[in-house]
Amino acid sequence: MRNRRLVMAVVAVGVALGLTGCGPEDTAKTPTGAAGATAAAQAASQLDPKADLAAAAKKLADQSMKIDMDMSGQMSMSGVADTKARLAKVSMSMGALGGDKIEMRMIKDDLYLKAGSLGAMLGGKGGGKTWMHIDAAKLSEGSSFNLSPNGDDPAGTQAMISALTEVERVGDTGFQGTLDLSKSPRFKKGAMAGLGDKLTKIPFTAKKDGEGRLVEMTLDMSGLGAGAGKMKTTYHDFGTPVSVEAPPASEVQEMPSQLSGILNA
Repeated sequence: MRNRRLVMAVVAVGVALGLTGCGPEDTAKTPTGAAGATAAAQAASQLDPKADLAAAAKKLADQSMKIDMDMSGQMSMSGVADTKARLAKVSMSMGALGGDKIEMRMIKDDLYLKAGSLGAMLGGKGGGKTWMHIDAAKLSEGSSFNLSPNGDDPAGTQAMISALTEVERVGDTGFQGTLDLSKSPRFKKGAMAGLGDKLTKIPFTAKKDGEGRLVEMTLDMSGLGAGAGKMKTTYHDFGTPVSVEAPPASEVQEMPSQLSGILNA
């Protein structure tokens, strides 16, 4: 049970970081062109490192993008997200679960999860119904999988930023510091029971691009236990077209309470 919870906790962190930009469009506009880039760089230099990193993360809500994540070979993720249309498609390979595959599709408030043997272990009915569905609007506000437009932090950005405890600059576009996940409003003690103060000082590094967007974030999760490691997430190909289709209805079941309970944890 503990290993399962650790895996799901790491998956949740991966999803939260991978889909940080899946909120509504930020209506604030920034200058464009060379002059705009210079002005943006000058403005960023006036911010303290934490505020600058927060601004870089918020910019992920402006465009669609591709996302890649790898955690020391134990878990990898790739996908695309259209933040304005609230579309996302993610595929994960779980080396920590013997190479099991997890797929997730989000179409507005419809969240579909294909969890392989993990789904069966957590109560999936099988019988050809390989996909599980949940109304994303029913997920708790504290869930890392809650990407709905409701609430004060639809993109999950502020939840991540609130967990930052120490941030310092590394050159013009880099950052390093520590995260305290227990300070995030999306942290639920029951979901990570037994990890204790291991959650309070997770080292990280981050980078932004010339337009001030967060393009890379690496968390050193190795202190959490076996199956964890350095989790590197990259955001790239901004503006890429995104198309997501719902799985065939004949392959979909409603998500079992065992799994939906973990997603809400």
